[in-house]
Parts: sequence; C-alpha cells; structure tokens
Amino acid sequence: MHKLLSLLFLVLVAGCGHRTSPDLTPLNVTEQWAFATGDDTLWAQPSFDDAGWARISVTKTWEEQGFPGYDGFGWYRQTIDIPAAFGTPVADNGGLVISYANADDADELWFNGTLIGTTGSLPPDYVSKYGVKRQYVVPAELVKPGEKNLVAIRIYDGGGGGGVVSEALTIHPMSEVYQLPLTVRIADEDWVFEGAPQATIGLATENQLGKDVRITVGLKMTTDDYQPVTETSKVLKIKHDQSGLALYDIDLSAPGFYRCTAWAEKEGIKGEEVKFNIGYEPEKIVSPVDTLPGFAAFWKTTRAQLDQVKPNFRMTLLKEKSGSVRDLYQVTMQSFGNVTIEGFYAVPKVPGKYPVIISYMGYGSDPWLPGGDDNPDFAEFVLSTRGQGIQKASNTYGDWILHGLDSKENYYYRGAFMDLVRAIDFVISRPEVDPEKIVAEGGSQGGAFTLAACALDHRIKAAAPTIPFLSDYPDYFKIAPWPASAFVGYLKEHPEKSWDEIYPLLSFFDVKNLAPMIRCPILMAAGLQDDVCPPHTNFAAYNQVTSEKKWYVFPDQGHSVPQNWNDIRMAFFREKLGLPQL
Repeated sequence: MHKLLSLLFLVLVAGCGHRTSPDLTPLNVTEQWAFATGDDTLWAQPSFDDAGWARISVTKTWEEQGFPGYDGFGWYRQTIDIPAAFGTPVADNGGLVISYANADDADELWFNGTLIGTTGSLPPDYVSKYGVKRQYVVPAELVKPGEKNLVAIRIYDGGGGGGVVSEALTIHPMSEVYQLPLTVRIADEDWVFEGAPQATIGLATENQLGKDVRITVGLKMTTDDYQPVTETSKVLKIKHDQSGLALYDIDLSAPGFYRCTAWAEKEGIKGEEVKFNIGYEPEKIVSPVDTLPGFAAFWKTTRAQLDQVKPNFRMTLLKEKSGSVRDLYQVTMQSFGNVTIEGFYAVPKVPGKYPVIISYMGYGSDPWLPGGDDNPDFAEFVLSTRGQGIQKASNTYGDWILHGLDSKENYYYRGAFMDLVRAIDFVISRPEVDPEKIVAEGGSQGGAFTLAACALDHRIKAAAPTIPFLSDYPDYFKIAPWPASAFVGYLKEHPEKSWDEIYPLLSFFDVKNLAPMIRCPILMAAGLQDDVCPPHTNFAAYNQVTSEKKWYVFPDQGHSVPQNWNDIRMAFFREKLGLPQL
C-alpha cells in the first residue's frame, strides 16, 4: 500500500479556554440570526437596520432554511450581550474568542463593525475552506462587556450547501491555556495504522508563558459512529521555554476510522476541544453489498433506454475561452428521458488522436471549464449532469438527492448516472479521441459519478475518484450530519414514507453496490478529517472493487485533497494509458 506524505505533525490549536464557574460560562449562540443574501460591507455596521431580514439558524445550511439552490454571498448578523464578568479576563488576557465548527465555504468575521479575520478567500480570488474550524480573536479594545455587541459573518458559498453550519457559535474570554497550543504527533505518515491494533498518539505543547506551568492533557476516542473507545488524561509539568509531551497507547477495537478529541486544562480553565480522526486497517472495513433482486436487470434496462435516445451532439466554439494549445467548446446533447445536458470540451489544436479525461462535477458545483493552456496532450470533457453545473440556474429538480423518491424509476440519480454514460458516448464520437484511452475523475459527487461510470460503462480504462459521495447509506447516515438531515426533513414532510422504503430504493444507486462491476484500475483519494463524505464511506465502496486499485489518505484534509493530487492523478493516468511521464 502506498502511503502519502511524510507528515509527522499536524498543528491543531486548543484554545478558547473557559472557567467552569458560572460567571465565565461560554456563550453558545444557537438562536435565530438575521440573514440576507447578497453583499454589502455596510451590513457589518451596528447602525444598520436588519429588521427586514430573514431569521435562520447557524446549525443548518441556508438551503435547508428557505434558500434552496442559492450560491454566492450571504450575511449573518446577531446582537449579543457580552457578560460584564468577561471584562477582566478579556482585558487581562488580550481579547475575546469566537469560534464555530464550520462555514461553507469561505467567510469573514466582523465585530462591532471591524473586520476581525478571514478563513479561506472570498471572490475574486475564491478559495474554499469548507470543513475547517473557525476561530477568531477579537482584540480587547473592541469588546464592550456588559453591553450589546454586534457579530456579523460574511460568507461565500461556491456550490452545494451554504452558510455557517455548527452546533453553536461559541464566545468566551481568552485565557492562558489558549496560549498553550496542542500539537498532535503521530509517527505513522498518513495517520492510518496497519498491523497491530494499537495507536500511539502524542499531544504536545510548548510553554511560552514566562513561568513554569502544570496542565492536564485529555484525550477521548470514539468509533466513527460515536461508540466510546476510551477517555483518559495525563498531567504535564512544563518549565518555561520547554515542551511537554503526553503519549497515549490506545487499543483499537476493529478496522475503521476513529474520532479523537483532545483538550488542555489549567487551573479550572478548560481549553476548547480539538477534534481529529485516525484510521486502522481501512481495507478490512466490513460493509457488504446490499443489492436487491432485480439490481442488474434494472441497470441493463436503464442503459437500453438510454441507447434509444438520439444524442444529437452539438458543439459551440468558445473563442474567448480557448487558449494557445486547446480550443474550448460548449457541448449540448440529449440524454436519458430526452433530457438536455451540457458540458465543456477542450481539444488540442494540433490534429491527431488524443487520450481524453472525463471530469464529473461535485454536488451543485458551479460550471467550470478545462484550461485552454493545460494538458496539451489530452482532450478533456467536463460534464454537467441534469439540473446541475451549467443548468443550475434553470434547475427543475429542487434538491437533487431528494428528487423522485417515490420510485427507483423516477429517482434523480437514475437519469444522472445515464448522463455519465452519455458523456462517454460523446467523447467516443469525436474523431480526435483515441477510444482506447478514456479516463475519468471527479470529487465528492464527482467521485461517486466516477465509480458509477466505471461500473456501468467499461469503455473507461482508468479512473481516479476523490472523496466519493453516495456510498454505504445506512452507515453514512449514522456518521455524517448531511445528507441524513435532508432525508429526515423529507420524511417529516412525507409521513406516508419510511426508512424501510427509502433504504431499499437508495440501494440501487449506492456506489458500494455498483463497485463490484468495475473492471478498470482505480486510484482513490480520501481526506481523513472529512465529515461530509467520511473516509469510512469511501472505503465501503473501494473495498468492493475487485480490479487493480490503490488508495491515498491525506491526514490533514477534510472534504478536499491537496494541490499535488493533480500530479499524482495524471501520473497514474499516464502509466495506465502507456504514455510517457512528464
């Protein structure tokens, strides 16, 4: 098994300390916030009147609260009474700490009209930091203890769900323990243990307080479905300018992934919990297929129905988007049910026969084009499935994952999976494409699409799914908040339905059940800290693949992969297609 990264240390900060005494109890803000779509920095000012705004929670996406399908800027505002008791610790320790578990995708925090900080990057240089904990320190001089203070969050969502999504927004004074950051030290390079069922986890901190300190360092571990494994702690006595290290040898109960929570405590002030995941023998995760009678026949019939639809491929040159080495086209075609779907196609300007990469998009992703100056020896086709990507503005399906749950014949992903096959039909039709050199890739929903396409169409010669979605639904819904929350909402609105009907229907579209049909080599990437498509679900599908396969786990990634993944993936494609490495 290939292991990625010589990563020995991942720095995670344990901060935002709070006293257990009532006067310094942290504020956990979960109530309704004022919310508006759009963007205007004047909305950060306390003087702005938000009486006409909507009211939503920071515990759910804004799509779940009356703004379905919206991508772009949104603002949250909340006036909060900061307790007078916070005044002294805020002044003595340098400020107030505001934290929340996640924002989808990039955000800014403003306090009393002043910009405090940014996580990710907002447009025009958009960089998502989905899945990254937010933690902002408000300088003491901006805080008004015993008075009302305005917290405003400016957020940009690049696709899919959007907004602040956290159990609570937590506010509490800075403390000394905040200045003792914990560092997680794991010698295993990808934090996935093999062999003996024991993990050694180190929790270290460096004392820069100017005095000797005595702290308690705690560690709690559960399975990924929250079953307890252990909870323990150790006392560290650390001299000034020295480091302390607490080592824990933990017996792991079974192959799978484990949730760890670490914290530091000093003189009754407990630091904010730091959360991270580790893995153990993921290829031994037991999650057998659960196909029902008629599974194979269903997909055979569906494919035959697609073949009856004339594709009517149409290409429009995008001259202004074309580059020096490749021309770009917008492509339109007819797919299953005679539904129109679209995509973007890049083809080298020099005549010849080329390998082609088919890219499948993530859930609700904005349209994106292959680069006109990228990969000069490959053609590329980026597919938008029905109602998503290019067609998102005219989407008639609503929340795609919930559309058509009345029957497997009407379910959204039946048609969407056939769109994947139609994309292969398109590239095969092109005279410049070598039909023996077709590869596929995609992330999240696109990762699931990649696996499904390989299962349903054996013209793909190699594939690289990333953090694949739509896998192992019964377990998935136990360990991740979404899309389980969407289905819970659906069942509340449709009391005539039940999980006993939903799960059998979803089994026809579970990529875990399609995976045994894959014949081509597979290279899968997973983010160890992913709570959207947890690695357990990635491996549930991967472990059912019987063809040549390899996996990478990135210990410092959530619902994402690092930039060097593209180089790894392209080297894999070149190897499997018999092309020279660059």
